[in-house]
Amino acid sequence: MFRLKVVSLLIFGVLISHVHLTDAKIYHMAEKGMNWFKASEYCRSIGMRLITINSQEENEELAGFVKQTNKFEADGCSFWLGGSDLGEEGCYTWSGTGRKVTFANWSPGEPNNMNNAEHCLQLVYIPRFNQSWTWNDIECHKTMYFVCEDTGCLEDSQ
Repeated sequence: MFRLKVVSLLIFGVLISHVHLTDAKIYHMAEKGMNWFKASEYCRSIGMRLITINSQEENEELAGFVKQTNKFEADGCSFWLGGSDLGEEGCYTWSGTGRKVTFANWSPGEPNNMNNAEHCLQLVYIPRFNQSWTWNDIECHKTMYFVCEDTGCLEDSQ
């Protein structure tokens, strides 16, 4: 199983610049920001999915990955996550698996569905607002960077 992940990493490593291999996931940071829908399409086009986070450990692991990329900005940055409540208001699911979001790391006061228009999840790092790798619901048409993931054979257990 690990050998297959390494092969995938080498294949994608030729095509993309920011790749990280963990015990369970391969991460990829796209070079260009997109809206949530286009980001999801892009991830699928390279055989991956928008990132899912199922624990505080995974949240921290993703933050560590982002900090190593040229998309990290110490003053503040944000990235799409693969979750939304597009199917049912207030019921967040992961687009890549269809499973309900069971772990959440919301920023204070979130989710708030401001103007009844915020349905997609973003990972937020804005120290001046006390947001340190927390989550926010935001309008899906905004453009931002994103992280794709590949869980390989472990996908069924995620």
